[in-house]
Amino acid sequence: MNSLSPESLYNLLPEVYRRRDEEQGFPLKALMEILAEQAQIVRHDIDRLYDNQFIDTCDEWAAPYLGELVGYRYGPEIPGLSRRAAAANQIRLTRKRGVALALEQLAVDTTRWPARVVEFFQQLARPEHLSALRPQHHYTLNVRDSDRCDAIGTAFDTASYTMATGRISQGEGRHHFRNVGLFLWRLGHYRQSIVPAYRHAARRYLFNPLGCNTPLFNQPIPEPDINHLAREENLPVPLRRRGTAGARLATFSPHAFTVVIDGILQTPDQLQICNLSDDGPDWAHSPVNRISVDPELGRLSLPASMPEPDDVEVTYHYGACADIGGGAYSRSEGFLVTSQPVQHVGHGDSIQTALNMVKSGGVVEIVSSHLFNESPDVEVDPDQTLSLRAADGHRTFIQLDGDDMTLVGGQESEIILDGLVMTGGRLVVPDDGNNQLRRLVLRNVTLVPGQTLTLDGQSVSPTQPSLIVALSNVNVEIERSILGAVRTADGVAVSVTDSIIDACDNTHTAFASLDGLTHGGSLTLCESTVIGKLAARSFPLISNTIVDALLTDGDDWVSPVWALQRQTGCTRFSYIPPESRVPRQHRCQPQYAVLRAVEAAKEKNPSLSDVESEQIARGVRARIVPAFTSLRYNDPAYGQLLLSAPEAIRRGADSGSEMGVYHHLYQPQRHDALSFRLNEFLPIGLDAGLIYVT
Repeated sequence: MNSLSPESLYNLLPEVYRRRDEEQGFPLKALMEILAEQAQIVRHDIDRLYDNQFIDTCDEWAAPYLGELVGYRYGPEIPGLSRRAAAANQIRLTRKRGVALALEQLAVDTTRWPARVVEFFQQLARPEHLSALRPQHHYTLNVRDSDRCDAIGTAFDTASYTMATGRISQGEGRHHFRNVGLFLWRLGHYRQSIVPAYRHAARRYLFNPLGCNTPLFNQPIPEPDINHLAREENLPVPLRRRGTAGARLATFSPHAFTVVIDGILQTPDQLQICNLSDDGPDWAHSPVNRISVDPELGRLSLPASMPEPDDVEVTYHYGACADIGGGAYSRSEGFLVTSQPVQHVGHGDSIQTALNMVKSGGVVEIVSSHLFNESPDVEVDPDQTLSLRAADGHRTFIQLDGDDMTLVGGQESEIILDGLVMTGGRLVVPDDGNNQLRRLVLRNVTLVPGQTLTLDGQSVSPTQPSLIVALSNVNVEIERSILGAVRTADGVAVSVTDSIIDACDNTHTAFASLDGLTHGGSLTLCESTVIGKLAARSFPLISNTIVDALLTDGDDWVSPVWALQRQTGCTRFSYIPPESRVPRQHRCQPQYAVLRAVEAAKEKNPSLSDVESEQIARGVRARIVPAFTSLRYNDPAYGQLLLSAPEAIRRGADSGSEMGVYHHLYQPQRHDALSFRLNEFLPIGLDAGLIYVT
């Protein structure tokens, strides 16, 4: 028994006091319970005092104090990112100050991005001293070495270069005796559990169940210790054909991807890396006796000598910027907790059958990452909540095959969808006269923009919406999700957080009424990215959001972002297209930049005319526009801002982070923190540049 439990403390009292306490209704025993509770708190504090002496067990508040003891300098704060590892490695990094290994570990500890350090002076074409020969380093490149040629310009480049005179920290040049480059990978890698490969044609398959090309990513192999310089297999890099071919295939298979034919795992000696690009109606380089894999396109081709298999299954890793949309990352914190049994759905089971069993409320959990070819309809009784979700760590695909998935509920009912990837159809809340659904939550969900994708990832139906809410008085909450266009009836309240609403083009309609021509319900946007025009009855709040919308010639809309009621609501720290009709703006771009530019010009020239002011405004508006790495769904860098995007957008959020869906990554703060700490560890005379690979 615990020595500080109420019973133990009470038994320490003399027997005579315990008898008198019993006669009076146990007031002393109640006092012992209070004392025991406080004693447990004191004991916990004493235990924590010991743990707080060590950086690996201390509380987060104690980490800065321990870091000060070893000379750790705290730079710009990165919200949500612990400095524990950086403080823990401070002594080891200080002892290795100026060494590439130390700089690489410094970058990883500070930013939590995988990194590789390249000393560019090692790649200079220069005479060698006889005491420091480099026999593998040639002045001219062997163009027959396809792997070395393919690596030119990357972090694994081994070619020789003449000297560049610019400063690498300013992006002016790389190869100089004083330059060091820190290559950083911002994209994460996500595992797709075993799933049927998409059959494109006879003996030709695609890794992605959505039926489109997908570059395969490596699952990094942990480095043995801090004294190890990262290699390609230690980083979340997109797999290259030449870098994976030959003897190196065993390094990445089955570690990064697997191929299973009729239940038999194919070993590396049964596979070959090949270029399977389009060659007219066929794919290039048909295999002869081994299975061909193209990691850059995510394609798979079987030799003609192999019988047509019944099942082709694959596992692979894909790249993405963050944990949004349907994915295999951890989502359990947002799961609905219920006392009712959870209905599990496995591969080959029917989702509709399980949904029919929980109409009175409950959870249907899909415990498989397979593709389900059905269009289930969700129905829930009054005052109940129903959740349809993929199990934690799974990425489930639902192929709707052109049908709508309808959501119907009784009075004050709720439906929650979590962790699903839906393609080939729409999500519809109908107004059939009996539907009284009150709340719909889409969390970690992907409704493929354009419904279906072509082989190269283009949307098949770019003007079709993904979500239709025809029932008034429904509250729709969209969290960490990717959707196509949204259509709602008047009276619907939609709240979007950490999500992407993609109408497939900034001239298409992303949010509007059911016919797509007039105003929909109210729309709240927080830390999100919207591609397309918006027409809502009101915008209660637009915060830290990018709205990339544009009117075309002859467009019936009066503005790209159009609120019917502008007297209520707030628009703050967001990119709003010029001429938009929104509530009062606070530090929104490009309006805020225009205001500052005109004020600065008037300070220099108080007699500035209106025509000159308008010319300045046009120049600012043309310069401050969002620029993305990719706006094609299924691209790894989907929705990511370009590094060349205007700083007013990349650092324009209220926290100093970027506007848009990746605001929570705080990438500008990571950049600043690493730049701050580099000055401490760089030897005098060296210049470091941060090179973002992804």
